Amino acid sequence: MIDRPTDITEMTDLLSQDGRIVHACEAEETRLGLAPGGAAGQPWSLIYPVDAREQLDQVFAQTDPGPHVLTLTLRRSGGGQITTTAIVTLAADAEGTPCLRTVKWPCTGALKDLAQLAEENAVRASIQEASNDAGWCMEWKEPVDLSAPEQEIIRQVFENGPRWRFCNGAMARLYRTPEGEDFNRRPVHETFPRTRENEEFVRRLIHADFDVNGSPSRDLRYDGVFIEVENDVRGHIRGNLLYRMWGTVRDVSKYARRTAVLSDRIGMLEAVLEGLPDALLVLDRDGQVIHANLAAEELFAMPREVLMEHRLPDLIAQPLAIQELCDIAAAHVPGHPARVLPMQLRVAGKSAQAALAVRGLTLDGEDCLAASFRLRLGVAEMAGAARGAAAAQGQG
Repeated sequence: MIDRPTDITEMTDLLSQDGRIVHACEAEETRLGLAPGGAAGQPWSLIYPVDAREQLDQVFAQTDPGPHVLTLTLRRSGGGQITTTAIVTLAADAEGTPCLRTVKWPCTGALKDLAQLAEENAVRASIQEASNDAGWCMEWKEPVDLSAPEQEIIRQVFENGPRWRFCNGAMARLYRTPEGEDFNRRPVHETFPRTRENEEFVRRLIHADFDVNGSPSRDLRYDGVFIEVENDVRGHIRGNLLYRMWGTVRDVSKYARRTAVLSDRIGMLEAVLEGLPDALLVLDRDGQVIHANLAAEELFAMPREVLMEHRLPDLIAQPLAIQELCDIAAAHVPGHPARVLPMQLRVAGKSAQAALAVRGLTLDGEDCLAASFRLRLGVAEMAGAARGAAAAQGQG
C-alpha cells in the first residue's frame, strides 16, 4: 500500500467577477489563518491585496481562458503576506457565471522561476502590443529543411503548414483585419501568398541565412489590396531545420509609388535633354564639366565620359573667365532673352564659331552653370564663300 502525503501545499479558490470569493479550499483557509468556510461570500480583499486584485481583474478582461501564470500575494488574517505562484483559469460556476479558478503554491524554487518567466513574457508581450511597428512571428507545423535544394526550401516555407505564432495589434491594423477577427488565427497565405515576388523574398532570406533588414515583399491586405512592404527578419535555426522566423514589417507602398513617379519624370527629363538640338554642358564653379547631352557629344566630337574629364577652357577659346560667365548668368532677368556670347570652339584640333548662352542652377546644394552652344554654320559658310571668291578673283 502506498502512503499518500497529507500535507497539501496547493491553495485553491473560486472567485466571482463581482469581487466575491465563491469558495476557498481548506488548505488555503488554514494557511491564511481563516476559520473553515470563513472565506466563502467574502470580498476578494479578505485574501488578496490591491496589486493581486488588479492582476485578477486583468485576467477577467481577457478572452483567453488560460491558464495564466501569475505571481500573487496573499494576505494572512493575523498580518503578514505569502507570495505565491498561481495558475489562473477562466471558468464558470454551477449557474454559468464567469469565475476565476486559482491554484497557488508558495513562490520558491522552480515555481518562482516559472512565475518570473511568465511575468517577463507578459511584459514583452505588452511592449510588442503597444508598439506602432507591425511585429510578427511565423512557425511551421513541419520545420523547413534548409539542407534541401533552394527551390524545395521555398516550397516548404509556403507549404509546411505555416502559422502565425504571434502578431501584434499594429500587424492586424496594417493588413486591415476584419472587425472581430484575430489575425493570429488567420491562415498565413491570406496575407503572405505564394507569388513570384514572395518566392524571391524567401530566396533572399535563404541567401542571407534568414538574417536581413529592409527586404521587400508584396503582401495582400484583407481588403484585397496588394501592398509593397519591407521586412526586418531573423530566423530560429537548429541544425539544418528552420523552426520559426520573426521580425517587423513596414508598408512602403506610398514610397514605392512616389519612387515610380519620380523615376518616370527623371526618364522624361533625360529624354528631353538628349533630344535638345543645342549642345548643353553643365559646369561646376571651377568650370569642370559634370554633365553633357548627346548634342554636346556630337558638337565636340568626343564621348560624354571624355567630355566630363575636361574643363571649359579646354573646349573654347574663352574670352571670359568662368566667374564672369557666372556673373552674366546671375544678372539674367527672368522673362527676358538670355545674353548670347560669340565663342570660338576647339573641335578635333580645329576651330569653329558658336553662340553661347548661360544660366545658373543649383545641384545638390552647389551653384552650377548651364551652358548651351549653337554652332554658327551660317557665319562659317559665308566666311568660306568670301575666301573662295577672293581666291577666284586673284586667279583671274
